[in-house]
Amino acid sequence: MQLFYNSEINVNDNDLIISDSEHHHITKVLRKKINNKVFLTNGKGYLFETVISEINSKHTHLNIINSNKKPPMDYSLNIAIAPTKKIDRFEWFLEKVIEIGVSSVTPLICKYNERKSLNYARLNKIALSAMKQSLQTYLPKIEPIVTIKEYIETNQCKQKYIAHCKNSKKVHLSKIIKRKTNSSIIIGPEGGFTDDEISLAMEYNFIPVSLGNNRLRTETAGITSCHTFSDVNNK
Repeated sequence: MQLFYNSEINVNDNDLIISDSEHHHITKVLRKKINNKVFLTNGKGYLFETVISEINSKHTHLNIINSNKKPPMDYSLNIAIAPTKKIDRFEWFLEKVIEIGVSSVTPLICKYNERKSLNYARLNKIALSAMKQSLQTYLPKIEPIVTIKEYIETNQCKQKYIAHCKNSKKVHLSKIIKRKTNSSIIIGPEGGFTDDEISLAMEYNFIPVSLGNNRLRTETAGITSCHTFSDVNNK
C-alpha cells in the first residue's frame, strides 16, 4: 500500500481534490488512472480509502469510500535531543525514530551544543515522509527548540530518563522502562552533558540510564533509545 497525506481531509468528507506534490506522485510517478484506489491519512489517526474520479493537469479528484481511525501507540514517547552539528545526521535520526515509533521530538539547547537553529519546514517534510513510508496514520510533532533547563523544569511525563556517558550509577534503559505509559528521554549533544545539567535533571526526577557499553553518537543514542522503548512496549 502507498500512503498519501492531506491535513484537511476529515471523516465527514465525501470527496477531496489534491494538487502539488501528492498529485504529481499519484499521476506521474505511480501513473494511477481513473477508478484506481488511493489511501490517505490526515496525520490524526484516520486512514481514508478513496478512488480516483478525475485527473487533470493540476489536480486529482478523489471520492472517499471508506474511513477508519487507527489506534495510536499504547505508550507515549518524547525524545528530547540536542541537534548535531552536521544537520544530515539529525535529519537521519528524525526519519528513523518516526519509522520506529515516537510521539514527539524536542530539540534541545545544551551548553555544548554546536547547532542552535533548525529549518522546521524541512524537518516537518522529513517527518511527513517517514510517517507515510512506515504506513502510520499519526504524524509526530516536532516541538520548538528549548533550553535543557526549560525542558527539565516543565516536563510533565510520568517516566523521565536522561542518558549520559558519565561514570556514575546507572541502569540500562531496557531494565527500567514502565510499559504503556507517558515517557520522555533526554539525549545530549556531541560534547556530552555538563555535571550541572545532569544534576538538574536528577533534581526533577529524571532517572540516569545507560544505553549499553559502547559510546554512541548523539543520533545513534536517540535511535537506540527509541528502539528500546518500542521493543519493551511491544513484547
